[in-house]
Amino acid sequence: MITFVTFFAQDIERTAKVYRLLGLDFLSEQHGTGPLHLACASESLVLEIYPGEDVASPGVMVGLHVADLDHVRAKVLEAGVPLSRDIDPVAGMRRMIVNDPEGRKIFVREHRE
Repeated sequence: MITFVTFFAQDIERTAKVYRLLGLDFLSEQHGTGPLHLACASESLVLEIYPGEDVASPGVMVGLHVADLDHVRAKVLEAGVPLSRDIDPVAGMRRMIVNDPEGRKIFVREHRE
């Protein structure tokens, strides 16, 4: 079972801003004398954003579920976050892909019943 995912970012606040627009809440953390970083914890997974220069993540995409894709899409576009693409709806699911400041793809979906 995966328990945490760590992203590295040249500017952790700038990167976290995108994920906050998508509904994630981050807290500042520091373990001992390690670097100050941000963490968002759910019941079974922690997403961390650490400062770093080696931020390339080819082949990585993170997926998030949102309650209202139209609302989130409007917030993302208003904030100037690059929309990679809208994906045609299928079987009660609406989707889009946005990019975080380091170029990582974020798959955002809304289920409709």
